[in-house]
Amino acid sequence: MSTSEGWLIAAALPSLCLAPVLWYVATGAPARRLVALNLAQLLVAIALLLSAQGFRRPDFLDLALVLAVLAPAGTLVYARFLGGLRPARVVRWTALVGVPASVVPLCVTAGPGRQAVKVLVIGGLLLAGALVTGGGSQTSAESGEPEPEPQPGPGAEPGESGESGESGGPYECDGTYGPGTTRRSDAQDESGAGHGIGARRGGGGGSG
Repeated sequence: MSTSEGWLIAAALPSLCLAPVLWYVATGAPARRLVALNLAQLLVAIALLLSAQGFRRPDFLDLALVLAVLAPAGTLVYARFLGGLRPARVVRWTALVGVPASVVPLCVTAGPGRQAVKVLVIGGLLLAGALVTGGGSQTSAESGEPEPEPQPGPGAEPGESGESGESGGPYECDGTYGPGTTRRSDAQDESGAGHGIGARRGGGGGSG
C-alpha cells in the first residue's frame, strides 16, 4: 500500500462518519439539526485536509481554509435566529481529537514551508471554531435563568413602579393616594386650617 492510499483511507474515516451526521441534519428539531450541521462541517474540513495529501492536490487546502472560516460564522448566525445554540460535547471532542491527529502528521510530511504553515492555520481555525460553537450560546429563557427585574429610575420612590396604573404609583386605580400625595394633602389641610383661623380673626375684628 502506497503512502497516498494511506492518506485516502484516513480521509475516508471522517467521510464515513458523515452518513449518520447528515441524517441528523435532515431530521429532528432545529436546534439538534444545527449541532449536527456544525459537526458535519468539521468532518468535511478534516476530510479535505487529508484528501489534499492523498490526491496531491494542494488546492484542497484552500477549500478547507474557506470552510474553517465560514462554517463557525454561519453556525453562530443561524444560532442567533434560533434563539441560542445548545452545548455539544461531540463537536468539541471531535475537534480536540481529530484536528491534531490530522494536522500533526500532515505538517511532518510536508516539512518546513508554506504548506505546513497553511495546515497549521487551518487546524487552529478549526479548533477555535469548534470550541466556540460547541460551548453553546443559550438565551436566558432557554437556559432557565430568571430575567433581571427592571430597576426604578434615580428619582423614583421605592413604592413607585414608573408606569401609570400599576400598584405603588402616586395615584392608584381605586382612588387611594401614595405616600407622597398623603404628605401633600396634610400640608394642604394645615394651610387650610390656618386660613380658616385667620378669617375668623378678621371677622371678629371687623364686628368689633
